[in-house]
Amino acid sequence: MLSWLDLMALFVFAAALALGIRQGAPFTLAAVPALLLYVLLAPLIAPLVPNFVLPLLALALGLAMAYISQFIPLAHLTPTAEGVIGGIGGFLWGLFLAFTIWVSFPSEFVASTGALRYPSEQMPTGVKDGIVSSPFARPLFDWASGNPVLKAALLPQVTHQQ
Repeated sequence: MLSWLDLMALFVFAAALALGIRQGAPFTLAAVPALLLYVLLAPLIAPLVPNFVLPLLALALGLAMAYISQFIPLAHLTPTAEGVIGGIGGFLWGLFLAFTIWVSFPSEFVASTGALRYPSEQMPTGVKDGIVSSPFARPLFDWASGNPVLKAALLPQVTHQQ
């Protein structure tokens, strides 16, 4: 059964997909390079700056790519082609946002087991229950915390060794 967390992540995914289809190819030309640049730059920048800088980096990259993409001359495409190309960008952007929602809650290092506990015991009960009952949150968190690139891009607060 899906929890409130899953419904929220899937709603954001659907909204991003719809926005991509509606906006078309210019959306994909802005969103996909910004996502790729963020995933590539975050591991390099994360150790050098405080955690609050990474969302600002994502915002700056998104705005910069949106500005740059308006100068790329595009041939006029059919509405169907625009929708498909925009849908690809919306799909990737929505997947990234949903993934971020599933893994971004606080975790804590448990010294007795040497592992990360996700979610943290410090979370309010209602929030913790939604995360624990989600079939996606824990496996995605484990995958992201085990991958150095995803860990730097999505979990800069996780500095404990597993």
